[in-house]
Amino acid sequence: MTEVDTMISAISLDKPVRVPGSASLREAAGIMEDEGTSCVLVGGRPLRLLTDHDLAGAVAAGLGPDAPVEQVATKEPVWVTASTTLRDAVTMMVNHSIRHLLVLTPGGEAQGLLSLSTATRLLLDVPAPNRAAEH
Repeated sequence: MTEVDTMISAISLDKPVRVPGSASLREAAGIMEDEGTSCVLVGGRPLRLLTDHDLAGAVAAGLGPDAPVEQVATKEPVWVTASTTLRDAVTMMVNHSIRHLLVLTPGGEAQGLLSLSTATRLLLDVPAPNRAAEH
């Protein structure tokens, strides 16, 4: 079991998957499905995130599958650094009602992503699901 005061630097983070800002919602959803992730980075600078929640909101708003992801991506994602504790990271996610935290290097580059499900698995010592078995 991972301790709540463990720093994020000691955790195996999800590698950030990127899509261009001009990518369509359909393309981004396909990449997310292929990569088995619920969140992707959009474009370069400034850092933006597109989550499965953003995709659902786009559909609910009546946007078509060819709309660009930059139209719905989170423009100011909540982020932490590798020196943030797991406790503080989970607290931030709960306080902001989000399921993904961007982990940045001291230079402001994307180092990885921490999802609420990954944090929960670590804290409860639950093994990661076998993605190959899901398909």
